[in-house]
Amino acid sequence: MYSTTSIFIIILFAALCHSGWSSIVKSKNSLGIMGITSIIEIVFFTPLVFYVPFPPLEIWYFIITSVILHGLYRISVVYSYKFGDLSFIYPIARGSSSLIIAIITIFFLKEKISSLGLIAILFVCIGIFLISYNKKIKFNFIGFLLAMSTALLIAVYTLVDGYGIRLSYNKFSYLYWMLLLNGVPVLLISIFSKEKPFKNINKEFIYWGILAGVLAILSYGLVVWSMQYIEIAYVSSIRESSIIFATVIGFLILKEKQAKNRLIPSCLIVLGIAILFFQI
Repeated sequence: MYSTTSIFIIILFAALCHSGWSSIVKSKNSLGIMGITSIIEIVFFTPLVFYVPFPPLEIWYFIITSVILHGLYRISVVYSYKFGDLSFIYPIARGSSSLIIAIITIFFLKEKISSLGLIAILFVCIGIFLISYNKKIKFNFIGFLLAMSTALLIAVYTLVDGYGIRLSYNKFSYLYWMLLLNGVPVLLISIFSKEKPFKNINKEFIYWGILAGVLAILSYGLVVWSMQYIEIAYVSSIRESSIIFATVIGFLILKEKQAKNRLIPSCLIVLGIAILFFQI
């Protein structure tokens, strides 16, 4: 129904959206942005609640698990960015998650990955880890631990949603209910947080929050949609092109000093993604 080229381009677009979302979360009041992102998700999808089929009980297990994991993931992202640069935290979290997903899908879920495809995934992961490495700066241990916890959450919720949408008779129904409910946990945390993230916000902040919400919906919604057509490990690795975008944003927009040193390893990621294009 859809060509591999069109799906590949859609995943790249989702990656660009995700890097934009991460940059906004990093540069602004993180928990406040997360809260507004959640509001946008709820407001955007609620009007359709009476028109979208209700998933069967066995699919709700996937949706509820995904919602819980996404809530934990977003909180993990908030605290990760408090302890490290976007161009340090982001590559570790995304690269490690791709490796975890590849290992689980190959050895436990028996997903068929070609030898060349596996090499391409390794290229992407190695490139990602090289991006995060810089011998001139002190290793950020707390930031690393938070990034790894984020990676584990990414891997698990990606696998849950990948198989959830494949098992669903109505794919749109799965996407709809998952995206609608994703915002609830973080919104509640934002409202009752001692940090009072919504205090003294202005119109500009709200506009950034709205943009972050739209980017969040597009980035993950398109990725989950793609996983019904392509191997989950491939989708996950192609999506990591977002790291290239994040590195460029970190250097040009956020003015992170270390970002320029991570441009060369991005070439290895590009090579891996190019190989994956011919494997899907």
